[in-house]
Amino acid sequence: MYVITGAGGRTGRAAALRLLAAGHPVRVVGRSAHRLADLAERGAEVREADQSDAGAMAAALDGADAAYVALQPNYLPDHPDFAGFQDTASAALTEALALSGVPRVVALSSWGAQHPAGTGPVAGLHRFEQRLSALPRARVLSLRPGWFMENLLDHADSVRTDRRITAPFSPDVPLPLITTGDVGEAAAAALVQGWDGVRVRELRGPEDVTMSGMARAVGDALGEPVRYEQCGLAEFHAGLLVAGVAPNVAAMMTEVPEAVNSGRLRMVEPRTAAGTTPTSPAVFLAEVFLPALEARGDRAARQG
Repeated sequence: MYVITGAGGRTGRAAALRLLAAGHPVRVVGRSAHRLADLAERGAEVREADQSDAGAMAAALDGADAAYVALQPNYLPDHPDFAGFQDTASAALTEALALSGVPRVVALSSWGAQHPAGTGPVAGLHRFEQRLSALPRARVLSLRPGWFMENLLDHADSVRTDRRITAPFSPDVPLPLITTGDVGEAAAAALVQGWDGVRVRELRGPEDVTMSGMARAVGDALGEPVRYEQCGLAEFHAGLLVAGVAPNVAAMMTEVPEAVNSGRLRMVEPRTAAGTTPTSPAVFLAEVFLPALEARGDRAARQG
């Protein structure tokens, strides 16, 4: 039995679908069974449990041959202490894994998780990795994916209306792009294949791309030029506060581009076949970004 926690999220869902398609027994865990109904229709066993409830999570993990665990969500914009939230959730998940005795654990971490501080919410994943590595007798594989291509969807409106992408990343710093679906597929494959000891595996797509390069790629896909504009870190931070993001979360979110621009947040392993996933930026743009752009345009037209 393979157990997928956070199965309502993008990577967890992709992992569950991959395992189900291969005919493996799968139990999916989330806060809402309703959000997991389509996975149940595909044959998954569904359990409701909150990741901060160690007892409920231990029961959901009971009998698992291996489990995929991920802290959800990546951000809570209005949380007064998001780092504390991360620590509470990771401590409960780790306790649940110890109580249930799951022998193999694949965990969702992030590029840059080797650093204990200075990387925003990624530092919370560093602490998560440290907790997991202390599990008695467990085999733990922490996956450290790069920058999710799905983050581009946040810029769909500005691309649609102004043919512009604005972000705080330096225009010439290559980002190790990857899709959440590919991360889930890699997690599913690791669960089945197995490994020994406590390991880390960085994951990235077939090519690293700068933000200016991504703007050009979006423009090529659209058939019209798209420009990239870098905003300053102070401007980025101020914009988050104006949007209602809690000060502690805004500070964490601002640390991410600061760490990327300085080179602190980067991949440290050489590219390998095992750490390279298949979906290219061009495929993502064609299959995900452009349809999302079209849908937003249709929605705007209806509202207009």
